[in-house]
Amino acid sequence: MSPASIVLTPLACADVDDILTWVNDDAVVGNLASFAGAPLTRDDELAWIQRTLASTTDCVCSIRAADDGRYLGQIGIHQIHARSRVGRLAVVVARRAEMGRGVGSAAIRAMLDRAFAATDAGGLGLHKVWLMVFASNTRSLGIYRRLGFVDEGIMRQEYVHAGAWHDMARLSVLASEWPPPGADAR
Repeated sequence: MSPASIVLTPLACADVDDILTWVNDDAVVGNLASFAGAPLTRDDELAWIQRTLASTTDCVCSIRAADDGRYLGQIGIHQIHARSRVGRLAVVVARRAEMGRGVGSAAIRAMLDRAFAATDAGGLGLHKVWLMVFASNTRSLGIYRRLGFVDEGIMRQEYVHAGAWHDMARLSVLASEWPPPGADAR
């Protein structure tokens, strides 16, 4: 899927029912350490949306198909540190059937374009975007590396998930490295 086949729309309270289609689905969130725990209710999710909308350190969007507007997932830059101009990327493709079709990659490209664009051009003006992923999640690691992310290191036994400690890989991309050269950049 190309960036032109998806659109990023600002997070809205109206997205709550779409988010609820995946937020408690282990098949979708099984590789996300932040979603380990008790199931989230509609009220929980609405409260999260409202907190996120009020936040000055989060920029979250819904991923939608450009042709028909159907909901595909969420993407965001979180923990934005304004002084250092860094933020943490997170992305979720909402349905297993949409995984492996380029939705996440297209959304990441679009979000990084926004993250690194100057603030006077509607961007976030960031210098660096980083992420963490389970070190055992080789599929995601391959995607992030193909998109230009560089390994920064392994955080040993960083998260407890499903009753076990897990190492997390930290990767990042700098504004000066975006977009990366090569066919996978677009």
